[in-house]
Amino acid sequence: MTWLQKLDNFWKGLIIGICFPMFLFTLYWLFMYHQISFPKRFIKYLLVGQLLSGVVKMCGIGNLLLFYFGLTKKIDKFTKGIIVSVIIYVAIVAYITYFLEIDLG
Repeated sequence: MTWLQKLDNFWKGLIIGICFPMFLFTLYWLFMYHQISFPKRFIKYLLVGQLLSGVVKMCGIGNLLLFYFGLTKKIDKFTKGIIVSVIIYVAIVAYITYFLEIDLG
């Protein structure tokens, strides 16, 4: 059994699809805002500036790389897990946009 056959699992795709944008979010903080403590003050900073939804969208785009990888390697169950994780991230972005980023102006 090759590593691609081991990776072809819906649950592995879902877990990786949820964790990969979190990893990208951490990298974004590390390279751009490492002087702000993570995660509490950094997330508060993004919320006050109404930037959190944009950063989460940007990190969620990283799932496109995983999706493309799954399509080219023909690991369909993995790709289905990635699609479900994208739907979860869309729901998170909608929640952040409409309930957390309050328009003060």
